[in-house]
Amino acid sequence: MKSELSRRERDVLLLIAKGLNNKQIARELGLSVHTTKHHVSRLFDRIDVVSRLQAAIWYTQKGVQQ
Repeated sequence: MKSELSRRERDVLLLIAKGLNNKQIARELGLSVHTTKHHVSRLFDRIDVVSRLQAAIWYTQKGVQQ
C-alpha cells in the first residue's frame, strides 16, 4: 500500500467488499457515480489491485481500521 487510506477510501473499500457496485456505493455515500469511480480508481492504485475481487480479498486479508 502506498500510504494510509483516507476515511472515504476505507468506506468505499468496505462497500466493495460487501459486493456493492459503483451506483450503489454512490447512493450509500451520497456521491455522484463519477466521484465514486474516481474514489474506486484511486483506491485500486493505492492498494495495488486491478479488480473489485482483488480489492475485496485485500480487505479480507488486511482488514481496515474504521
